Amino acid sequence: MKTNRQDAKSAKKTNSHSMETRAFLAFLASWRFVFLRTLPLVCFLLPACQQEMAMQPSGRPDEGSSFFADEREARPVVGGTVARGHLRTDLHLFTGKRKHEPEPWQIAMSFVTSGAGGNIFGGLAVTADAQGNDVEEFPFPVTHEVLELGRQRYMIYCVVCHDSLGTGRGKIVERGYTPPPSYHIDRLRTVAVGHFFDVITNGYGSMPDYKQQIPPHDRWAITAYIRALQLSQHFPAEQAKQEQAGGRPQ
Repeated sequence: MKTNRQDAKSAKKTNSHSMETRAFLAFLASWRFVFLRTLPLVCFLLPACQQEMAMQPSGRPDEGSSFFADEREARPVVGGTVARGHLRTDLHLFTGKRKHEPEPWQIAMSFVTSGAGGNIFGGLAVTADAQGNDVEEFPFPVTHEVLELGRQRYMIYCVVCHDSLGTGRGKIVERGYTPPPSYHIDRLRTVAVGHFFDVITNGYGSMPDYKQQIPPHDRWAITAYIRALQLSQHFPAEQAKQEQAGGRPQ
């Protein structure tokens, strides 16, 4: 009798532990379900949390600033600063000139001072020296690749005014724009190559400058292509005969 009571008590105790275990496992399962369902939401919301790094006290271009005396946030470039790759030390390549030319105000002042009692021939000498300052040769060899690059750039920037042959009868000239001179007139056939580079760079008459749109190397390529256009329309007859016969000019 005593043994039966002990067995019943032991079974009751085992059942109690079993029920507690099942309840604990059910509790864990319910929280696991909640955790797995809420984890993506938490991961999605975390990046949206406002952080102090998102509101840094850094300045923005063209904003005002009470920190600097001029009240400008953007600071001016330090005098003498040169951007990497923009050091213009090769005068021939970057200007098409033999030496530095006087500024326009210097030419004007030469005439002003000559009129005030100086020698007017001094002002004329300054002007003549500036006009004869164009280089005669290209700063690098003119290869087939250079001519092809020049043709491509010419067809982009120049053909609308100068037309494909360089006669100055482009499409916008047909619509009333000031016609440029033909490349095939004697003056431009004999002019120094530096003249074309300078005109492309700084403009001339009604032609605007293209120094912002076209890099220096491409401007020289266009100049080379202009020379090729001139030669195509004025190739020496004797040399043409020798070329056609397979010989070489003497």
